[in-house]
Amino acid sequence: MNQTLPQTEQTNPRTTRLDQLTPRQLARVFNAEDFNAARAVKSAHREITTVVIRAAQTYMSGHKIIFIGAGTSGRLGVLEAVECVPTFGTKPSQIRGILAGGKKAMFRSQEGAEDNAAQGAREILRYAGPEDYVIGLAASGNTPYVQGALQKAKKLGAHTALISCNPQAKTDFADTHIYLPTGPEALTGSTRLKAGSATKMALNAITTGAMTLCGKTYGNLMVDVRPTNQKLIKRAVRLICQIARTDEKTAHQLLTASKGHVKTAVIMHRKKLSRVQAEKQLKKSSGFLAEALK
Repeated sequence: MNQTLPQTEQTNPRTTRLDQLTPRQLARVFNAEDFNAARAVKSAHREITTVVIRAAQTYMSGHKIIFIGAGTSGRLGVLEAVECVPTFGTKPSQIRGILAGGKKAMFRSQEGAEDNAAQGAREILRYAGPEDYVIGLAASGNTPYVQGALQKAKKLGAHTALISCNPQAKTDFADTHIYLPTGPEALTGSTRLKAGSATKMALNAITTGAMTLCGKTYGNLMVDVRPTNQKLIKRAVRLICQIARTDEKTAHQLLTASKGHVKTAVIMHRKKLSRVQAEKQLKKSSGFLAEALK
């Protein structure tokens, strides 16, 4: 019977004595299993590349990227979308995470929400349209809520992808399937473990890769950071100091003069331009700082 279950639901032969291990042994076994998450992501590089390119094209064309899922997978999608705002200066409406059960499900499990395919379809009808990119997240790959969302997205003319940890996932409505072969969990069926870790790694690559292709980095620096708190203001000042080759006092002045935009501040200093002129220069280079500085 075990063989008919999705891999994520099968029993891990390496951890059948989990309840008999010492704390040190528990730490070691969980760490050993976690290495499989990274290997799983490595095996999916080709599909991740495809999704990175499509996500970048979607964003650059002004369309939306939507992560939708249930449980752990859905929460990771929401986290990824939320983090894009301060990291890359994106609009919350353009990169969005949708979780089965709504906001309440972020903090407490909403039983039955993942089984509602019709609700998944309604969410997509509400937030997505033609040429948007809908990325379904489901460890089993067969969650009705996610499948309903992907089916509706295809009907609307959106592009679609599915991230799962099951080779038998239903992929009828996914243009690309990122299959992450994490195998059985250390704690049987607890996909917040390896499956969750691998999904987060894949999402990291997708958003960071796509935003890099959209000009939101300079080298490996996050030059579209939104300085919304003291930590991020200090980071923005350091970036201006480093790229514009100036002192901290001048960097603060530039950050203020540029209305909190690092790339504009750098161009203002390096090119000796006003804010408006610097913004025009940046727009001419499609937001790529390296191109604007040439």
